[in-house]
Amino acid sequence: MLIFERELGDVSGFTVLLPAVSVGNAGQLCMDVILENINREKLESCQVLHPSIVPIVGPDPLNKTSVLTAMQVYVVKDQSLILFQLRSGLLPGQGAAFIQDFVAWFQESKCKDLIVIGSMHSHERIDKQIMGTSLRYLSTTGVKQVPDTFVKLEPRSQDTQFEHNKPEEPASGPFIPGGGVSSRIYHTCLQKNIPITLLLKFCSEGDNRIDGLELSEYVNTYTNIIPDFSGQKSKIPASWQYLFGHSAPVQMFW
Repeated sequence: MLIFERELGDVSGFTVLLPAVSVGNAGQLCMDVILENINREKLESCQVLHPSIVPIVGPDPLNKTSVLTAMQVYVVKDQSLILFQLRSGLLPGQGAAFIQDFVAWFQESKCKDLIVIGSMHSHERIDKQIMGTSLRYLSTTGVKQVPDTFVKLEPRSQDTQFEHNKPEEPASGPFIPGGGVSSRIYHTCLQKNIPITLLLKFCSEGDNRIDGLELSEYVNTYTNIIPDFSGQKSKIPASWQYLFGHSAPVQMFW
């Protein structure tokens, strides 16, 4: 089960945003941008524990006087919004347990919609996915109207998948290579009639800050969390300053 540092109160009817640990950590970088640019005076936060998450502890980039653990939740009550942030990954083989407990909490809390933010391997694109936007969405029935500019994730048959990504058994959920728990949590919510939207981006491992910025603008277009927000003109998260460590020492070039 999910263990919260303190009670969140009545969150029935709230929309929940969850980043999926996926290619380039784009979903988590996107959440960094949103948290950096949202009105922090409205944020109520606490730590969340779950045995499937790799434990970590470190300084809080939003509050220099405190520390954080592997997972936090941020509540914006006047917008009926709950934002989760994952700062580490899931332990091998523990994805199903995390999904089961997260969905159970969502149902018990009587939340309204679930939005999962993630990414997919860009090298797995088919021909028609190479041209145009690299952003995709996938929604169940019962969710809010999707903007006309959004492109729905195209279905894939097994004969268009690379051999190393083909499942040994028929897949349960859409084909989202490198998407972490995205496909399985979508399938679970579909079975339980939970409204869910996946907001995804094709990308590759490397410097994924641009992917995080583009995803944040995509998410905000769908949710309007931050008025007049532009990903390319947003405040850069303080935690990104040390994303790749210190600069190379000049001594190595002597």
